[in-house]
Amino acid sequence: MSREKLGAQQLHEALKGEIRKLRTGAKWTRWLDAAAVFHHYSFRNIILITLQMPQATWVAGYDGWKKLGRQVMKDQKGIRILAPIFARRPRPSTDVPVEVGIDPQPGPGRERGRLIGFKVATVFDVTQTSGPPIPRLPQSAPIVGPAPKGLWEALANEVDAAGFTLGRAKIRDGRLDGYTDHLERQIVVSDSLDDVTAVARLAHEVAHMRMHDPDEIAAAGSIMCRGIREVEAESVAYVLLAHHGLSTGGSSFRYVAGWASTVNKEEPEKVVELTGARAIAVARHLIESTDRHMMGGRARSHRSPQPEAAVADLADYRRDRSLSDPADDRLGL
Repeated sequence: MSREKLGAQQLHEALKGEIRKLRTGAKWTRWLDAAAVFHHYSFRNIILITLQMPQATWVAGYDGWKKLGRQVMKDQKGIRILAPIFARRPRPSTDVPVEVGIDPQPGPGRERGRLIGFKVATVFDVTQTSGPPIPRLPQSAPIVGPAPKGLWEALANEVDAAGFTLGRAKIRDGRLDGYTDHLERQIVVSDSLDDVTAVARLAHEVAHMRMHDPDEIAAAGSIMCRGIREVEAESVAYVLLAHHGLSTGGSSFRYVAGWASTVNKEEPEKVVELTGARAIAVARHLIESTDRHMMGGRARSHRSPQPEAAVADLADYRRDRSLSDPADDRLGL
């Protein structure tokens, strides 16, 4: 797709075509690989970034790179994405609705107005910039390896903070490696698993804990079928573990098209988009919370051109299942 003079409508049209392609397990897994790198961006903008520059590994706006002492090189064509536009009438940050178990973290003194539309914004990949070396580049792809040190403890802390208990035990149903019980408020992981598999399973169950409270499932109606719940939880785990350098494969996503078309036979891409948006939001939360815990409560020491604009809350998905204008970006503009 050409990156010259793209308007918001053209980007929306390109998105529709790309989202339709995510209805296979292989395509979904490739989107998750990109989401592990660009987890600060929304479902839609991750697609737009990889569509225009598949080899991108680290993107930020012009001013974001300047803050790192780097300069966008002359004649570089930027990557066009969609930035949310908010109304000027702000609401108190304490009134931000909570969605899928995510604690609102608007930041000191930050207030957000109503989302009213989108504008085209431009970001650049690190390869389009020049300047001094950056302390730490993110991994462009997950690697297979041992269980990341401290990740089990960080996820256990997430479980405890939610008021759940965590245990390792023998599970009678041999088909299960673990389960989440919202009524008893507990997560159990099989004691027969090795360390790597146990961490991966715990990540999956923590996603269930965050996203699939029975009350929310009932409120969502048929759209929250078991297939969607499993794809959402496994997608969150995949992105989280990839962020920490561990690959889980992605074989769980072979039936993406199947569960999507079962829920919405006419427009399954809407279900795919909703699932992706929910998964990236929860993965982002868990990435940030596990990073803090593994760093001893400190922010990461390296500088990073992280997105800076306000996040549009996910209440838009609850109000409008058509997903006409979702966004949850913080943009380094």
